[in-house]
Amino acid sequence: MDALGKRPIKELDDLKLYYSPYRNDREPKLVVHTKLNRWYDLVTDKNGNLRDLAKLTAKINKRKDIDCYILESMNTYESIKGLLDMSRRPREQIIIKLDIDNLRLVDFMKAIGQKEPVAADGCLRIYKAPYDKNREPTMVINTETNQWRDTKSGAYGGIYDLAYELTGSCSMSDLNRYIAGQMEGFREEKTADTHDTLKQEPMSQEPEKPKRGIHL
Repeated sequence: MDALGKRPIKELDDLKLYYSPYRNDREPKLVVHTKLNRWYDLVTDKNGNLRDLAKLTAKINKRKDIDCYILESMNTYESIKGLLDMSRRPREQIIIKLDIDNLRLVDFMKAIGQKEPVAADGCLRIYKAPYDKNREPTMVINTETNQWRDTKSGAYGGIYDLAYELTGSCSMSDLNRYIAGQMEGFREEKTADTHDTLKQEPMSQEPEKPKRGIHL
């Protein structure tokens, strides 16, 4: 499930609840029993082992050799994990003067190129998902809770969860650096815009003093 890009939504003892990797559900409906290493679909009542799940997730041209498909998927996953392990190695400490925990998600969306949402409804703002190659408008931000959710994939969370979806990194130092870097560019752009606006505004002039009249 990790190799397929799916994270557990809930966990209870040996059970993990996921969104189905082979169907677009609005609710997590796939249960994995980690001790038995088996899965169960709450919608269709289907269940099985690793190969059974692989048959449902593999593309048609990969289904002829399921073992090969599983190995390819896991090799790709292990390669990505290796890159993440390298990113966790100690680096020169960088001081980040940014209160990331209280950073507004709508400001972060502006920083990564989406100046305005696609639509708005009350406290909800709908954006094109920046982590989706198709950029579909499935990402919804609640401005009151400062949380987001993807109506298609079911992914959700705060700014660190969004940064994870964008970078694939689980390293807090990498995520902090990425968020701070995006916001730094955004602040510089805002400062430049403000400076240009001030340059364009005409300087105020003192009104002419009224001429002293002649009293008869």
